[in-house]
Amino acid sequence: MSNLKRHVAKHTTDKPYKCDIFEYGATQLTTLKRHVLDKHTAQKSYKCEVCAYVTSRMFALKRHSAIHTGEKPYKCDICGFSSAHMANLNHHIRAKHSNDKPYKCDVCGYGATQRSNLKRHIMDKHREKSYRCEHCGYATSRKLDLKRHITTHTGEKPYKCDICGFSSAYMANLKQHIIAKHTNDKPYKCVVCGYGATKRSTLKMHIMDKHREKSYKCEHCDYATSRMLDLKRHIAKHTGEKTYKCDICGHGAVRMSNLRQHIITKHTGERPYKCDICEHGAVGMSNLKQHIIAKHTGERPYKCDICGYCTARASHLKRHMAKHTGERPYKCDSCGYFAARMSDLKQHIIAKHTGERPYKCDICGHGAVRMSTLKRHMAKHTGERPYKCDSCGYGAARMSTLKQHIIAKHTGERPYNCNICGYRAARMSTLKRHMAKHTGERPYKCDSCGYGAARMSTLKQHIIAKHTGERPYKCDICGYCAAHISNLKRHMAKHTSEKS
Repeated sequence: MSNLKRHVAKHTTDKPYKCDIFEYGATQLTTLKRHVLDKHTAQKSYKCEVCAYVTSRMFALKRHSAIHTGEKPYKCDICGFSSAHMANLNHHIRAKHSNDKPYKCDVCGYGATQRSNLKRHIMDKHREKSYRCEHCGYATSRKLDLKRHITTHTGEKPYKCDICGFSSAYMANLKQHIIAKHTNDKPYKCVVCGYGATKRSTLKMHIMDKHREKSYKCEHCDYATSRMLDLKRHIAKHTGEKTYKCDICGHGAVRMSNLRQHIITKHTGERPYKCDICEHGAVGMSNLKQHIIAKHTGERPYKCDICGYCTARASHLKRHMAKHTGERPYKCDSCGYFAARMSDLKQHIIAKHTGERPYKCDICGHGAVRMSTLKRHMAKHTGERPYKCDSCGYGAARMSTLKQHIIAKHTGERPYNCNICGYRAARMSTLKRHMAKHTGERPYKCDSCGYGAARMSTLKQHIIAKHTGERPYKCDICGYCAAHISNLKRHMAKHTSEKS
């Protein structure tokens, strides 16, 4: 009968055994004892011989040791999946083969393969969110979540590294920091290829990406993955479906995390994660880490195997790789244009088909498709050139322009090579213009006369000179007007020669 009572407790929320120290409840007395032993007693006499892990239970040490040995004695008879723990095997069988979800929500009928998943569901969806943040509108049903959230406002980081002074709001983050930065220990090993990780979650992702069969395939392109969730997110790139909507402006997002960042960035303005070096504020911890790497450490951990390009972000490397692979999965339904990114396709549609230019200059009325383009335009009015060359003092409005200046004027490096004649260029855009000499390609067409140009800027100059008659470039000395800036420069040379 006692076994039946314990089983029934799985389906109820009754937890009669309470911890006197912390707001923890258990369905069994033995479970409460384990909690007290793990969380509140200082004695942890069982130590791992390989790493610094310590525990108060022999059984927990045995489970931990399997991380180092790679031993997985529990095998799935259906697909060969193996695990170090029987509980994980049972969960695998329910999730992958039986589709059994024995843990049901009494409120909405949601089913889960694990009791812990059902608990999280009930806490997130049905419990009253009585714990509210006094600084913002955040509310939760768990006191622990509120404590963690408040640290984003207070900046409190009570867990300190004795070696380098690193601090964190969470003990788990401090442990990961020590392993990653000071011990170089990677206790989680892949039994297939020997890959080592500092976190178990990182190892799991490695196994899923590298060794599991990628059985979930996209019907629109060649993308394949081992996870259904990843496939759903990928398909949204093709369909444009955005299930998470902003109640304020209607903005749609593929992921809930993206919607949260949108709300913080666009509506609340909150940037709770602060940089200790320059006071930069970030929406998320991952954004802050990327900022620190890009601006302060100079570290560029993501490297292209083809050309040596290095970047601080994995997303930037993916975009860069499209230059080598030529992959452009996003297609325009109106003209057949292909883009490497959904954002590029949207901008193409606005620029080429709708004519919409939502970002306006307050000074001259210039309209831009992108906010970044408007910012570059504003530099023409302000004259601001914040990016300076250390060698000659040259100032640029954009970091990319400064980099091109350094390559062209100081290093002499020309990494982009023409396969036909050996011509080398400092910029990819310059090489593309050069290649048009060999191919004869003139993709930019004039709607009025059919004239073709290799560059958009050339087509614009043609339209001004031949069709509109507009001459926007004016000489301040004599009033001469030109259709091209180059013509005005040549004209200005006449005045300077007259003075000399």
